[in-house]
Order: sequence, then structure tokens, then C-alpha cells
Amino acid sequence: MLLDNKTRSNENDYFKVFDLLANYVETGRVDIVTGYFSASAIAKLSDEINNAKSFRMILGDLLQAEAKDNKTINLLSDSLAVDQSLFLSVSAKKAVEFLKQEKVRIKTIQRNFCHAKTYIYKDNDPRKNFQVIGSSNLTEAGLGLKESANIELNRAETGDNPDYHELTEWFQELWKSKSALDKVELADKTKIDCKEHLINLIRNFYKEYSPEDLYYKVLYELFKEDLLSISFDKEFKEEISHLQETIIYKKLYSFQQKGVISLIKMLQKENGAILALISEISLN
Repeated sequence: MLLDNKTRSNENDYFKVFDLLANYVETGRVDIVTGYFSASAIAKLSDEINNAKSFRMILGDLLQAEAKDNKTINLLSDSLAVDQSLFLSVSAKKAVEFLKQEKVRIKTIQRNFCHAKTYIYKDNDPRKNFQVIGSSNLTEAGLGLKESANIELNRAETGDNPDYHELTEWFQELWKSKSALDKVELADKTKIDCKEHLINLIRNFYKEYSPEDLYYKVLYELFKEDLLSISFDKEFKEEISHLQETIIYKKLYSFQQKGVISLIKMLQKENGAILALISEISLN
């Protein structure tokens, strides 16, 4: 069965990698090799196939992931919308809880580039065994969880296929090899358990915010279009340039600065404006 995450076929019920995993993984063992991964994809494993008795995952270089892919979600400064930020934060927390389980074991290929991608399921009932091998990384796009311009192609086979036994042996040899590491060597030469390091990386995706912070961010999202139009008014920007250099202005969050500018614009246009202050009591 071919899975490209896009093409439906009358002959097959599935065309997305994750749909196949979610419907056929039961209480057996799941083995995964992937070059890249995302917290959201790991969170989906927790949501849909956490009934498996064990997970062994061999991931690409975690130090490379730390350097290039990880970035704390800053709800108050980033351009992400509230719903996007909260989704990523929830996904990161789910991924951390999933990885904390004793049944989840992680290794990494630190010294070599991991280009292989495979998903292997082994059940007590051999008739339920299957494999997926191809181009799909353990990411939302790779699993078909979101639309992507990427061209993916994977082949799914049942456990009675001769390649299944060969693939399980290949994974076992890689798992035991010196290439698959239990610990990660950091830049300062200290070593840390691979799974612990991965959990720390994903935790960096999110931070906690007070109800007040969230309320202000929602207000900004409501009036964002009006605020963005100000950025194209060169004359107005020159008029307020001195304000942007003051100490008080620089201490404000990005969305608070935009609120101040919006208030000034309203005063100029309407000859009046209302600034409402929200007390902590009403926010708690």
C-alpha cells in the first residue's frame, strides 16, 4: 500500500501515514526511526496510539534540533495568533508527558546524519504486524496531520511480507549499535541522558502566562488589523519617533506599544479616545 498523505485510492482505505498508525497500532511495540521530529507529532502519538506497550525511537541529531528548530513560544512578542500559540504550548506539554513514561525509550544519531524513516509495529498476534518505510519524518507534515507542499512517498506492508523480518532485524542492529546513543554530549562536553535532553528541548517551546497577559494579547489580536495599517503611515511614524525612544515606552510589551500608538492615532482622527484600565480583581 502506498501512502503519500494526499492521494485517495478506491483500493485502499488509508493514504495518510498517521491514519494507518492510529487505526492499526494496538497493545504491541512501536519502533520508529526519523531524521526530524516535532513536539506536535509526538503529542499525537500520545493522543492516538499510547495504548502500545512500548516505544523505541531513534531520532536525528538532537543538538542540531536545539540549534536550529527550537524556539520558546513567546505569546506576548511573537507574531503567532493566540490559538496557534496555545496549540503549540499544549502540544509541547503533551509531548513531555508522553516522553516521561517508562515505556518510551529514546536514542539519537548524533555523529551521523539520520536520513532513514520507518515505523514498525510488532504485536503478540503476528497477523497484526506491519511496517511503514519511506520519506515521512515524525512531523505533522510527514505524518499527514497537516497540509504540506512536500512530496512524500511511503510503502506500508503487513508482517507476512519478507521485508518485515529484515526490517525488524535492521532496527534491532541499529538500536544496539554504537551509532545510536543513549546519552547526548553537549557543547560543554558534559553528557546527559538522551530522553532527558529531549524533554528539556521540548519544554523550551512554552512558558506560562498570567490571565492578565493573555487578556491583553487577545485585545491586541482583536485590533491587530487597525494597528498594522499604522505601520504604513510614514508621516505618523515620524511624528511619534521621539516617543519610541523614551524609557517608559521601551519597557512596554510589543502589543502594549502598539496599543499606545493606536490610542494616539484615535486622538488625532476622532479628537478623543477612551483608555480603559483592567484591575487585577476582574482578571482573577
